[in-house]
Amino acid sequence: MWYLSSKNSMDIALTDSNVSLTYQEMGAAIQDRREWLESLGVGRVGIALDNQVEWVLFDLACQGAGICCVPAPSFFSQKQLEHLVTESGIELLICSNGVESGIFCPSEETPFKTIYSQKIKHVQDAQMPEGTSKVTFTSGSTGAPKGVCLSEESQLNVARSLVDAIAIDSVKHLCILPFAVLLENIAGVYAPLMVGGTVVTKRADELGFVGSKLISPEKLLYQISVEQPNSLILVPELLNVLVMACSKGWQPPKSLLFVAVGGGKVSSKLIHQAKSFGLPVYQGYGLSECASVVSLNTPDNDLESSAGHALPHTSVEVIDHELVVRENLFLGYLNKPESFYPNAFYTGDLVSLENNTLSIIGRKKNLMINSFGRNISPEWLEAELMATRMMRSVMVFGDDRPHCGGVFVPITDDISDEQIQQSVEKLNESLPDYAQIKVWFKSERLFESLPHCVTPSGKLIRKAILDHFEQDIDQLYL
Repeated sequence: MWYLSSKNSMDIALTDSNVSLTYQEMGAAIQDRREWLESLGVGRVGIALDNQVEWVLFDLACQGAGICCVPAPSFFSQKQLEHLVTESGIELLICSNGVESGIFCPSEETPFKTIYSQKIKHVQDAQMPEGTSKVTFTSGSTGAPKGVCLSEESQLNVARSLVDAIAIDSVKHLCILPFAVLLENIAGVYAPLMVGGTVVTKRADELGFVGSKLISPEKLLYQISVEQPNSLILVPELLNVLVMACSKGWQPPKSLLFVAVGGGKVSSKLIHQAKSFGLPVYQGYGLSECASVVSLNTPDNDLESSAGHALPHTSVEVIDHELVVRENLFLGYLNKPESFYPNAFYTGDLVSLENNTLSIIGRKKNLMINSFGRNISPEWLEAELMATRMMRSVMVFGDDRPHCGGVFVPITDDISDEQIQQSVEKLNESLPDYAQIKVWFKSERLFESLPHCVTPSGKLIRKAILDHFEQDIDQLYL
C-alpha cells in the first residue's frame, strides 16, 4: 500500500498521547481493522473520533477495503450530525464514547481497545457517484451541510502534489485541525505518510480547543514547543494567535520548516510579520470540491500576496473574474444525481491569475457595492484589519452605504478604543478612499457565541451578523 513507503519499517508512523506505531505496526493494525470491517459486510462507515491514531487506522482500513468513509466532525451541531448520518446512509459508526459523536451512545464493543461501534439502520440508501471513497461534509452557512463525494485517486493525487511541492523527507507533522477537515486529512496525514514521515496527533482539549474554538492558546503553544514539528497547517485565526504570541516573547521551534495557512484570505502583511518572527508561513488555497489543495506557495516559489502556484494535478482558469477549476474534481454532491461527474467547478471565488499564480480577492456572493457604485470585497479589508494584530475577529460592511464600516472583536480585553482607532487610521492611509473604514464599533461577544452567526468551521455568516447588529450599524450611518 502507498502508506508503507518508509525506508525503515521501524520508523514511527503515527503517535498520540497513548500510543506510537511504527510503519510495520501501523500496517498490521490497519489490516486488523480492515478484516473486521469486511466481516461486518458494511459499505459506509462513519468515524466520530477526536484526533487520535485510531482515526487514521480506520480511515486507511476503509480505503483498503473499498468502504466509503464518512468523517463526522466533532464541531458539528447535534442537528448537523443527525443530518450527516441520515444523508450518507452510514451503516456503522465508530466512536470511543458517546461524547465525540454527539448522536449515539455506542453500545457494542469492538476487538480494539477503547473503540466502540453502533450499527445504524436506514429506510433508504444514499445516492452517491460510483467510485466514492469518502464523503466530506462542508460546514456551509446553513444547518444542512452538503456531502462532497471524493474518489481515492483524487485525494492521493493532491497528497502526491504536496509531497513534490514541499519536498521535506521524513517530515514530522503536528496535526492541529480536526481530521474531519479534509485539508488536515490529506495534507496532514496522507502526504507525510507518503514520505515515511511521522504524524503526531493530539486531542482537541490537549491543543486548547473546545469544539472549533481555541479557548486556551497556551496549550497550543505548549504542544508546538514540546513536539518540535517540521510542519503545521493553520487557518488565518490560528496564524494570528501564533504571531501575537511571538510578539509577546514566544519562540517558535527552530524545527519548523513549513507552516501552511489556508481557509480564508490572509493579508500579505500578516504573512510578512509571521516570517519576521521565524514562522515559515506559506499561504495556499483549496476547496473540498477540488479534493482540498489547489494552489500553494513554497520556499522555491513564494509570493506573499498570493495563494501560490496552481499544483500540477489540477487545471485552473478565470471566467468573469471567477476561479474555475478543472481536473481532479469531486464526483458530485451526495444525493444530488444532477451534480454527478462534473468536468468543471465554478468556485464562487473572485481571483486574479497571472503566470499560474492565484491571488484571492474574495467571495463573489460577498461583494459589496457602496452607494457610489464602487465594488469592494470585504475579505480584502478584513484580512488587512486582522494583520493589525488588534483583532480576534472582524466583519466589514458597507453594501449600499456611502462608506465602509466594521464590527470588531479585539484580540484581548485590554485593547482600548484609542488603540483601535489609531490602527484603523493607519490602515486607511494605505487604502483607496472608497475602501477606507470610516465607522466601527466593538462587539462585546465573540461572533461564535452569537446565535447562527458563524459556521462550525469558523466562517462568518454575514447576513446573520448584519441582522444581529442592525440597530448598531444603522446608528453609525445616521
